Amino acid sequence: MHISKRLERFPENIFSSLAKEVKKVEEKSGRKAFDLSVGSPDFPPSGIYIEKLKEYISEPKSHLYPGFGATPTFSDGLIDWYKKRFNVALSKEELFPLLGAKDGVAHIPMVLADEGDEILVPNPGYPAFTGPALMMGCVIVPYSLSEENDFKLSLSEIEKKITSKTRMVWVNFPSNPTGQVASLSEIEPLVALCKRKNIWLIYDNAYAEMTYDGYVAPSILQIPGAKDIAVEIGSFSKMYSFAGYRMGWIVGNAQVIAALAKVKSQLDSGMSRPLQQLAGYAFSHPDMAWHEKMITSYIERKNILLRSIQTIGLSAKDPKGALYLWARIPESASDSYSFAQELLQKKHIVVTPGIAFGSNGERFVRISFCSDITRIADYL
Repeated sequence: MHISKRLERFPENIFSSLAKEVKKVEEKSGRKAFDLSVGSPDFPPSGIYIEKLKEYISEPKSHLYPGFGATPTFSDGLIDWYKKRFNVALSKEELFPLLGAKDGVAHIPMVLADEGDEILVPNPGYPAFTGPALMMGCVIVPYSLSEENDFKLSLSEIEKKITSKTRMVWVNFPSNPTGQVASLSEIEPLVALCKRKNIWLIYDNAYAEMTYDGYVAPSILQIPGAKDIAVEIGSFSKMYSFAGYRMGWIVGNAQVIAALAKVKSQLDSGMSRPLQQLAGYAFSHPDMAWHEKMITSYIERKNILLRSIQTIGLSAKDPKGALYLWARIPESASDSYSFAQELLQKKHIVVTPGIAFGSNGERFVRISFCSDITRIADYL
Protein backbone atom coordinates (compact mmCIF):
# COMPACT_ATOMS: atom_id res chain seq x y z
CA MET A 1 0.00 0.00 0.00
CA HIS A 2 1.20 3.52 -0.85
CA ILE A 3 2.62 5.89 1.76
CA SER A 4 3.20 9.49 0.71
CA LYS A 5 6.74 10.40 -0.32
CA ARG A 6 6.16 13.63 1.57
CA LEU A 7 7.18 11.78 4.72
CA GLU A 8 10.71 11.54 3.37
CA ARG A 9 11.09 15.34 3.42
CA PHE A 10 11.12 15.80 7.18
CA PRO A 11 12.25 14.00 10.35
CA GLU A 12 10.10 12.83 13.22
CA ASN A 13 9.59 15.46 15.89
CA ILE A 14 12.53 15.30 18.32
CA PHE A 15 10.30 15.00 21.38
CA SER A 16 8.32 12.17 19.83
CA SER A 17 11.48 10.19 19.08
CA LEU A 18 12.96 11.03 22.51
CA ALA A 19 9.84 9.69 24.22
CA LYS A 20 10.28 6.34 22.45
CA GLU A 21 13.92 6.12 23.56
CA VAL A 22 13.00 7.00 27.14
CA LYS A 23 10.30 4.35 27.22
CA LYS A 24 12.79 1.67 26.16
CA VAL A 25 15.25 2.69 28.87
CA GLU A 26 12.52 2.74 31.52
CA GLU A 27 11.20 -0.69 30.51
CA LYS A 28 14.68 -2.19 30.51
CA SER A 29 15.76 -0.70 33.85
CA GLY A 30 12.44 -0.63 35.68
CA ARG A 31 13.27 2.91 36.78
CA LYS A 32 11.41 6.09 35.86
CA ALA A 33 13.50 8.61 33.94
CA PHE A 34 13.87 12.20 35.15
CA ASP A 35 12.53 14.21 32.22
CA LEU A 36 14.00 17.70 31.71
CA SER A 37 13.47 17.73 27.95
CA VAL A 38 9.96 18.98 27.17
CA GLY A 39 8.78 22.53 27.95
CA SER A 40 5.48 21.44 29.49
CA PRO A 41 4.82 23.67 32.52
CA ASP A 42 3.82 21.64 35.56
CA PHE A 43 3.03 24.66 37.76
CA PRO A 44 -0.74 24.31 38.37
CA PRO A 45 -3.03 26.85 36.66
CA SER A 46 -4.75 29.52 38.72
CA GLY A 47 -7.64 28.10 40.74
CA ILE A 48 -9.69 31.10 39.65
CA TYR A 49 -9.37 30.08 36.00
CA ILE A 50 -10.10 26.42 36.71
CA GLU A 51 -13.35 27.35 38.45
CA LYS A 52 -14.31 29.59 35.53
CA LEU A 53 -13.60 26.79 33.08
CA LYS A 54 -15.93 24.49 35.03
CA GLU A 55 -18.58 27.18 34.78
CA TYR A 56 -18.10 27.62 31.03
CA ILE A 57 -18.19 23.87 30.39
CA SER A 58 -21.53 23.72 32.21
CA GLU A 59 -23.14 26.36 29.98
CA PRO A 60 -26.00 25.01 27.79
CA LYS A 61 -24.26 25.54 24.43
CA SER A 62 -20.71 24.65 25.43
CA HIS A 63 -20.81 21.33 23.56
CA LEU A 64 -21.66 22.86 20.19
CA TYR A 65 -19.22 23.64 17.38
CA PRO A 66 -17.63 27.00 18.20
CA GLY A 67 -17.81 28.34 14.64
CA PHE A 68 -14.79 29.52 12.67
CA GLY A 69 -12.73 32.31 14.17
CA ALA A 70 -12.89 34.10 17.48
CA THR A 71 -15.91 34.55 19.73
CA PRO A 72 -16.63 38.12 20.90
CA THR A 73 -15.36 37.21 24.36
CA PHE A 74 -12.02 36.00 22.98
CA SER A 75 -11.62 38.99 20.63
CA ASP A 76 -12.52 41.59 23.24
CA GLY A 77 -10.21 40.02 25.83
CA LEU A 78 -7.22 39.81 23.48
CA ILE A 79 -7.76 43.36 22.18
CA ASP A 80 -7.99 44.64 25.75
CA TRP A 81 -4.85 42.78 26.83
CA TYR A 82 -2.73 43.97 23.88
CA LYS A 83 -3.73 47.54 24.56
CA LYS A 84 -2.88 47.34 28.26
CA ARG A 85 0.23 45.18 27.95
CA PHE A 86 1.85 46.62 24.82
CA ASN A 87 -0.18 49.74 24.01
CA VAL A 88 -0.97 48.10 20.66
CA ALA A 89 -4.40 48.63 19.09
CA LEU A 90 -5.90 45.61 17.35
CA SER A 91 -9.03 45.21 15.26
CA LYS A 92 -11.01 41.97 15.14
CA GLU A 93 -9.65 41.41 11.63
CA GLU A 94 -6.11 41.40 13.04
CA LEU A 95 -6.46 38.43 15.39
CA PHE A 96 -7.34 34.75 15.32
CA PRO A 97 -7.43 31.95 17.93
CA LEU A 98 -5.08 29.01 17.50
CA LEU A 99 -5.18 25.44 18.81
CA GLY A 100 -1.93 26.13 20.60
CA ALA A 101 0.84 28.34 19.22
CA LYS A 102 2.23 25.33 17.33
CA ASP A 103 -0.96 25.31 15.26
CA GLY A 104 0.01 28.68 13.81
CA VAL A 105 3.69 27.77 13.51
CA ALA A 106 2.83 24.66 11.51
CA HIS A 107 0.34 26.25 9.12
CA ILE A 108 1.95 29.62 8.37
CA PRO A 109 4.25 28.12 5.68
CA MET A 110 1.17 26.75 3.93
CA VAL A 111 -0.24 30.27 3.89
CA LEU A 112 2.80 32.31 2.87
CA ALA A 113 5.04 30.05 0.79
CA ASP A 114 4.82 27.67 -2.16
CA GLU A 115 6.87 24.59 -2.97
CA GLY A 116 10.47 25.62 -3.65
CA ASP A 117 10.16 28.95 -1.82
CA GLU A 118 12.71 29.81 0.87
CA ILE A 119 12.05 30.36 4.56
CA LEU A 120 14.66 31.82 6.91
CA VAL A 121 14.83 30.16 10.34
CA PRO A 122 17.08 30.73 13.36
CA ASN A 123 19.93 28.29 14.04
CA PRO A 124 19.51 27.23 16.81
CA GLY A 125 15.74 27.54 16.77
CA TYR A 126 12.44 25.87 17.53
CA PRO A 127 12.27 22.66 15.41
CA ALA A 128 8.65 23.35 14.41
CA PHE A 129 9.86 26.28 12.29
CA THR A 130 11.50 23.69 10.05
CA GLY A 131 9.55 20.41 9.98
CA PRO A 132 6.17 21.61 8.64
CA ALA A 133 7.86 23.82 6.04
CA LEU A 134 9.86 20.83 4.75
CA MET A 135 6.65 18.80 4.66
CA MET A 136 5.19 21.43 2.32
CA GLY A 137 8.21 21.38 0.02
CA CYS A 138 9.73 24.67 1.12
CA VAL A 139 13.49 25.27 1.31
CA ILE A 140 14.90 25.99 4.77
CA VAL A 141 17.64 28.65 4.96
CA PRO A 142 19.16 28.86 8.47
CA TYR A 143 20.54 32.11 9.82
CA SER A 144 23.06 31.91 12.62
CA LEU A 145 22.52 32.70 16.28
CA SER A 146 26.03 32.02 17.48
CA GLU A 147 27.61 31.80 20.91
CA GLU A 148 30.22 34.32 19.74
CA ASN A 149 27.41 36.82 19.09
CA ASP A 150 25.62 35.93 22.35
CA PHE A 151 22.88 34.26 20.27
CA LYS A 152 21.70 37.64 18.97
CA LEU A 153 20.49 38.50 15.46
CA SER A 154 22.94 39.54 12.77
CA LEU A 155 21.02 41.80 10.42
CA SER A 156 23.80 41.77 7.83
CA GLU A 157 23.81 37.96 7.69
CA ILE A 158 20.02 37.81 7.31
CA GLU A 159 20.13 40.36 4.50
CA LYS A 160 22.79 38.34 2.66
CA LYS A 161 20.60 35.23 2.83
CA ILE A 162 17.51 36.89 1.37
CA THR A 163 16.97 35.97 -2.28
CA SER A 164 14.19 36.40 -4.83
CA LYS A 165 12.70 33.17 -3.49
CA THR A 166 12.62 34.25 0.17
CA ARG A 167 9.04 34.52 1.40
CA MET A 168 9.32 34.82 5.18
CA VAL A 169 11.66 34.91 8.16
CA TRP A 170 11.03 33.39 11.58
CA VAL A 171 12.14 35.35 14.66
CA ASN A 172 11.77 34.11 18.26
CA PHE A 173 12.59 36.10 21.40
CA PRO A 174 12.62 35.21 24.26
CA SER A 175 14.28 32.35 22.46
CA ASN A 176 13.62 28.66 22.51
CA PRO A 177 16.15 27.12 23.08
CA THR A 178 18.72 29.73 24.16
CA GLY A 179 16.69 31.93 26.52
CA GLN A 180 18.18 35.01 24.83
CA VAL A 181 15.99 38.13 24.69
CA ALA A 182 15.75 41.15 22.39
CA SER A 183 14.77 44.79 22.70
CA LEU A 184 12.60 46.75 20.30
CA SER A 185 15.66 48.65 19.11
CA GLU A 186 17.29 45.33 18.14
CA ILE A 187 14.20 44.12 16.24
CA GLU A 188 13.30 47.40 14.53
CA PRO A 189 16.01 47.22 11.83
CA LEU A 190 14.76 43.76 10.85
CA VAL A 191 11.24 45.12 10.38
CA ALA A 192 12.65 47.82 8.11
CA LEU A 193 14.65 45.20 6.16
CA CYS A 194 11.60 42.97 5.63
CA LYS A 195 9.56 45.94 4.45
CA ARG A 196 12.30 46.94 2.03
CA LYS A 197 12.62 43.37 0.69
CA ASN A 198 8.85 42.68 0.68
CA ILE A 199 9.02 39.54 2.81
CA TRP A 200 6.89 38.46 5.75
CA LEU A 201 8.22 38.52 9.31
CA ILE A 202 6.72 35.96 11.68
CA TYR A 203 7.45 36.71 15.35
CA ASP A 204 7.09 33.84 17.81
CA ASN A 205 6.40 35.56 21.13
CA ALA A 206 5.28 32.46 23.06
CA TYR A 207 7.51 33.30 26.04
CA ALA A 208 6.63 36.99 26.37
CA GLU A 209 5.43 36.54 29.96
CA MET A 210 8.21 34.15 31.01
CA THR A 211 10.94 36.68 31.80
CA TYR A 212 13.34 37.34 34.68
CA ASP A 213 15.66 39.92 36.26
CA GLY A 214 13.39 42.84 35.41
CA TYR A 215 13.33 42.20 31.66
CA VAL A 216 9.95 42.88 30.00
CA ALA A 217 9.45 41.37 26.56
CA PRO A 218 8.05 43.64 23.82
CA SER A 219 5.61 42.91 21.02
CA ILE A 220 6.92 43.36 17.50
CA LEU A 221 3.68 45.20 16.76
CA GLN A 222 4.92 48.07 18.93
CA ILE A 223 7.22 49.01 16.06
CA PRO A 224 5.53 51.57 13.78
CA GLY A 225 4.54 49.97 10.46
CA ALA A 226 5.22 46.40 11.64
CA LYS A 227 1.67 45.33 10.80
CA ASP A 228 2.49 45.91 7.13
CA ILE A 229 4.70 42.81 7.07
CA ALA A 230 4.46 41.06 10.44
CA VAL A 231 2.31 38.76 12.52
CA GLU A 232 2.96 37.65 16.09
CA ILE A 233 2.11 34.30 17.69
CA GLY A 234 1.29 33.93 21.39
CA SER A 235 0.68 31.01 23.72
CA PHE A 236 -1.52 30.27 26.71
CA SER A 237 0.60 27.18 27.42
CA LYS A 238 3.38 29.08 29.13
CA MET A 239 1.56 32.27 30.16
CA TYR A 240 -1.22 30.51 32.07
CA SER A 241 0.05 26.89 32.39
CA PHE A 242 -2.68 25.81 29.96
CA ALA A 243 -0.39 23.62 27.80
CA GLY A 244 -2.75 20.65 27.62
CA TYR A 245 -5.73 22.78 26.60
CA ARG A 246 -4.07 23.78 23.30
CA MET A 247 -4.76 27.50 23.26
CA GLY A 248 -2.91 30.23 21.39
CA TRP A 249 -3.37 33.24 19.16
CA ILE A 250 -1.99 35.12 16.19
CA VAL A 251 -2.21 38.88 15.69
CA GLY A 252 -1.00 41.42 13.15
CA ASN A 253 -1.31 41.79 9.39
CA ALA A 254 -4.97 41.34 8.44
CA GLN A 255 -4.13 39.77 5.05
CA VAL A 256 -2.12 37.01 6.71
CA ILE A 257 -4.79 36.49 9.37
CA ALA A 258 -7.49 36.09 6.70
CA ALA A 259 -5.35 33.67 4.68
CA LEU A 260 -4.62 31.55 7.75
CA ALA A 261 -8.31 31.53 8.64
CA LYS A 262 -9.11 30.18 5.17
CA VAL A 263 -6.55 27.37 5.54
CA LYS A 264 -7.79 26.46 9.01
CA SER A 265 -11.40 26.39 7.80
CA GLN A 266 -10.41 23.20 5.96
CA LEU A 267 -8.32 21.70 8.76
CA ASP A 268 -10.22 22.13 12.03
CA SER A 269 -13.44 23.48 13.50
CA GLY A 270 -12.00 26.12 15.79
CA MET A 271 -11.20 26.48 19.48
CA SER A 272 -14.00 25.19 21.72
CA ARG A 273 -16.47 27.65 23.25
CA PRO A 274 -15.46 26.99 26.88
CA LEU A 275 -11.79 27.55 26.09
CA GLN A 276 -12.50 30.77 24.20
CA GLN A 277 -14.56 31.94 27.18
CA LEU A 278 -11.70 31.03 29.48
CA ALA A 279 -9.20 32.88 27.28
CA GLY A 280 -11.29 36.05 27.22
CA TYR A 281 -11.75 35.94 30.99
CA ALA A 282 -8.04 35.32 31.67
CA PHE A 283 -7.04 38.23 29.42
CA SER A 284 -9.46 40.58 31.16
CA HIS A 285 -8.90 39.31 34.70
CA PRO A 286 -5.17 38.71 35.19
CA ASP A 287 -4.34 36.78 38.36
CA MET A 288 -1.12 38.63 39.08
CA ALA A 289 -0.56 37.01 42.47
CA TRP A 290 -0.64 33.58 40.84
CA HIS A 291 1.64 34.73 38.00
CA GLU A 292 4.21 36.06 40.45
CA LYS A 293 4.22 32.74 42.32
CA MET A 294 4.72 30.87 39.05
CA ILE A 295 7.65 33.07 38.00
CA THR A 296 9.18 32.79 41.48
CA SER A 297 8.92 29.00 41.25
CA TYR A 298 10.67 28.93 37.88
CA ILE A 299 13.44 31.23 39.10
CA GLU A 300 14.05 28.90 42.06
CA ARG A 301 14.13 25.85 39.78
CA LYS A 302 16.40 27.63 37.32
CA ASN A 303 18.87 28.52 40.05
CA ILE A 304 18.91 24.95 41.39
CA LEU A 305 19.61 23.61 37.91
CA LEU A 306 22.35 26.16 37.24
CA ARG A 307 24.19 24.85 40.28
CA SER A 308 23.34 21.18 39.86
CA ILE A 309 24.36 20.69 36.24
CA GLN A 310 27.95 21.62 37.03
CA THR A 311 28.35 18.21 38.69
CA ILE A 312 27.93 16.51 35.30
CA GLY A 313 30.24 18.87 33.43
CA LEU A 314 27.62 21.23 32.02
CA SER A 315 27.72 25.03 32.11
CA ALA A 316 25.07 27.59 31.20
CA LYS A 317 24.38 31.30 31.38
CA ASP A 318 21.45 32.51 33.45
CA PRO A 319 18.71 33.24 30.86
CA LYS A 320 16.46 36.29 31.04
CA GLY A 321 13.58 34.59 29.29
CA ALA A 322 11.82 31.34 28.32
CA LEU A 323 11.95 28.09 30.33
CA TYR A 324 15.28 26.49 29.46
CA LEU A 325 18.97 26.37 30.20
CA TRP A 326 21.06 26.26 27.03
CA ALA A 327 23.94 24.28 28.50
CA ARG A 328 27.34 23.68 26.95
CA ILE A 329 28.44 20.05 27.05
CA PRO A 330 31.93 19.01 28.28
CA GLU A 331 34.81 19.20 25.82
CA SER A 332 35.30 15.47 26.31
CA ALA A 333 31.82 14.74 24.88
CA SER A 334 31.81 13.92 21.18
CA ASP A 335 28.50 15.62 20.34
CA SER A 336 25.19 16.66 21.90
CA TYR A 337 23.25 13.56 20.86
CA SER A 338 25.84 11.17 22.29
CA PHE A 339 26.03 13.18 25.49
CA ALA A 340 22.23 13.17 25.90
CA GLN A 341 22.12 9.43 25.23
CA GLU A 342 24.83 8.73 27.79
CA LEU A 343 23.00 10.87 30.36
CA LEU A 344 19.80 8.92 29.71
CA GLN A 345 21.47 5.50 29.84
CA LYS A 346 23.71 6.10 32.86
CA LYS A 347 21.75 8.55 35.00
CA HIS A 348 18.18 8.30 33.64
CA ILE A 349 18.13 12.04 33.03
CA VAL A 350 16.42 13.23 29.84
CA VAL A 351 17.63 16.41 28.11
CA THR A 352 17.22 17.54 24.52
CA PRO A 353 20.34 17.32 22.34
CA GLY A 354 21.18 20.73 20.94
CA ILE A 355 21.59 19.40 17.41
CA ALA A 356 17.78 19.06 17.30
CA PHE A 357 17.64 22.87 17.14
CA GLY A 358 20.19 23.25 14.35
CA SER A 359 23.90 22.82 13.66
CA ASN A 360 24.81 25.63 16.09
CA GLY A 361 23.44 23.44 18.87
CA GLU A 362 25.98 20.64 18.41
CA ARG A 363 27.89 21.52 21.60
CA PHE A 364 24.80 22.17 23.72
CA VAL A 365 21.81 20.50 25.33
CA ARG A 366 18.51 22.14 26.28
CA ILE A 367 17.34 21.59 29.86
CA SER A 368 13.80 22.52 30.87
CA PHE A 369 13.19 24.08 34.29
CA CYS A 370 9.38 24.02 34.07
CA SER A 371 9.29 20.40 35.26
CA ASP A 372 9.45 19.22 38.86
CA ILE A 373 13.11 19.19 39.88
CA THR A 374 12.73 18.31 43.54
CA ARG A 375 14.25 14.86 42.92
CA ILE A 376 17.25 15.98 40.88
CA ALA A 377 19.74 15.08 43.63
CA ASP A 378 18.58 11.46 43.39
CA TYR A 379 19.71 11.28 39.73
CA LEU A 380 22.94 13.26 39.65
